[in-house]
Amino acid sequence: MDLYEIMFIQNPDLGEEDHEKLFTRFRNTVSKNGGEIINTQDQGIKSLAFKIQKRSRGRYFLVHLEGPGSMVSELERFMRLDENVLRFVTIKLDSHVTREDLMPKAAPEAEPAAEASSEAAPAAEATSEVAPAPEVAPAAETEPAAETKEEEGGE
Repeated sequence: MDLYEIMFIQNPDLGEEDHEKLFTRFRNTVSKNGGEIINTQDQGIKSLAFKIQKRSRGRYFLVHLEGPGSMVSELERFMRLDENVLRFVTIKLDSHVTREDLMPKAAPEAEPAAEASSEAAPAAEATSEVAPAPEVAPAAETEPAAETKEEEGGE
């Protein structure tokens, strides 16, 4: 199955109940057509560059999903018919993008990483005192020389 990214703009004046109805219908359409929602991001209410349906603001959503191509045509039909969806765009992602790339990042993993980096900092200071790295300085010196050769050749 292919990976898709759908961004749509919803009427910002919708209540929470209507918003949930829209997303329930969206989820049902995806699952009925053999797809699966990977990630949903509420981008918030933003100003539009120009008025759409006499509205100057919209609530942006970004949805990553996996499914067959027939699912996409059904989703687009659903969004075209729903009056609360102002605009939408569907993009088929490249084959090198994996499902894991689109998964939401978990917040608990960020805290241990911060702790590990603070523990690694003193270790890095200790190694720099014991053995200075002479390889870093020559690499930095050779890069500007390469740039000047390119500049001279280009003129």
